[in-house]
Amino acid sequence: MQAKLQEFLRRKDLDKHLDADEAIALGSSLLAANLSDGIKLNRKLGMIDGSSYGFMVELIGSDLVKDESTQFLLVPRMKKMPIKLFRSIKHNKDFVVSLSYESAYELPPGVFSVKFVEFSVSGLTETTERYSARNLSSPIKATMHFSLSRSGLVSLDRAEAVIELSEWVEVPKSINTAETNATNALNATENLNLSTEGSPMDIQDSKKESLNTDTETNSSDVSAEVKDNVGAETEKVLKKRTFKVPLKIVEKQIGPGVLSKEMLFEVKTRLEELDKKDLDRRRTAELKNSLEEYIYSTREKLDDNEEIKKISSEEELRSFVEKLSEVQDWLYTDGEDASANEFKERLDSLKAIGDPIFFRLSELTARPAAYESARVYLGDIQKIVDNWEKNKPWLPKSRVDEILSDADKFKNWLQDKEALQKETSHFINPAITSEEIYDKVSELQDKISSVNRIPKPKPKVEKAPKEEESVSKENSTNASNSNSDENSTQNDQSTEESPSSPSTDVEAELHDEL
Repeated sequence: MQAKLQEFLRRKDLDKHLDADEAIALGSSLLAANLSDGIKLNRKLGMIDGSSYGFMVELIGSDLVKDESTQFLLVPRMKKMPIKLFRSIKHNKDFVVSLSYESAYELPPGVFSVKFVEFSVSGLTETTERYSARNLSSPIKATMHFSLSRSGLVSLDRAEAVIELSEWVEVPKSINTAETNATNALNATENLNLSTEGSPMDIQDSKKESLNTDTETNSSDVSAEVKDNVGAETEKVLKKRTFKVPLKIVEKQIGPGVLSKEMLFEVKTRLEELDKKDLDRRRTAELKNSLEEYIYSTREKLDDNEEIKKISSEEELRSFVEKLSEVQDWLYTDGEDASANEFKERLDSLKAIGDPIFFRLSELTARPAAYESARVYLGDIQKIVDNWEKNKPWLPKSRVDEILSDADKFKNWLQDKEALQKETSHFINPAITSEEIYDKVSELQDKISSVNRIPKPKPKVEKAPKEEESVSKENSTNASNSNSDENSTQNDQSTEESPSSPSTDVEAELHDEL
């Protein structure tokens, strides 16, 4: 095994200072530190992802000869990941890129074919026809860009055609000749002025004047000449231009294709078996951990708790400790490769001894608390009944009496059980448990709540007798008749008073005339 690892990792010596669990934990932490953006380290930790397999590339197409340029190693084994690579070939027709594993003897589990994917690259033929009439400075190339992901997956990301053209382009003619003539004219003027006779001051003054005049004339001539050259004279220059045209890529997976019914059934059966093995393995590991945890936690309880001697005899404790030691020795010797059922049997045998001991230990404090809680509640029941008599007199007396009767029964039961528990040894199961007490209290609480929820009855509305109704009807008819008589007398009086109205009108007219 070590020789295989040395060959695979390409190392002479293997580190042996870590066990399997520590190596996994350390490797995970190192990888997380390398990938994390929040952890800043002075230097990168020495960990590199390497490809587990080598990958080959084969180019298939017309006019392609199998040689080093069409069949080559793209990614060697243990190549650092992730990485991007590109390759180019001189070709002018569509072709196919095939990816395969480097070695047929080192394939992933379940893989039976060396070749695993093909990419059809198209568009190169059309591009060649489009640019073939142009002045090509070099043959057309096809460039392929590959990538190897961090997961060890290699793929062809993109492909493009590279075309280099040489074309004659018109540019303005160079003006170096005009500048040279102007410089020569200035130099000649300086030599002429220096050779004339006269005082040094005269020579210097004449030199300045001649320089100024000549410079102005020459500069104006040069600028005019440059303008004429720019506007009129041009020349052709050979320039190279490069074009990149994207090519179309179509992926085609290589594999067994559609599975037959027999093969599909075989695959499902195998997967179910693997799932079952995984479940058994996890269950075995969980039971082993549970057994180990129970042994250590039980030893700690037995050593640290002095109260345990009150509920267990020395012989029982000694026998339990010996059983723990026996199972612990088996766990680290013969139990290393034991099955899940064996771990469960050992754990159940320990719990059969330890659970009653720890139950009695818990009841040592829980039972007195339950006694006190029950007594307090029994005292509150009489207060609840007194409150009902004052504020809820409509509650049925039979239900209230039933509550009081149940409370008396519970009180007597509690006293009997408490007396029996005092006579029972602490080394055996108790005569009464705290759970039983709380269950009795809960039942009594439910009955009291049901009585307390009885609503107050609505008051009854009494109806009037029939004789009173008839009398009231007669009174109403008499009242209506009397009202009609009064109305008739009032009408008669109004008719009697109506003839006197003309006299009043005459008197009003006389007063108006006066």
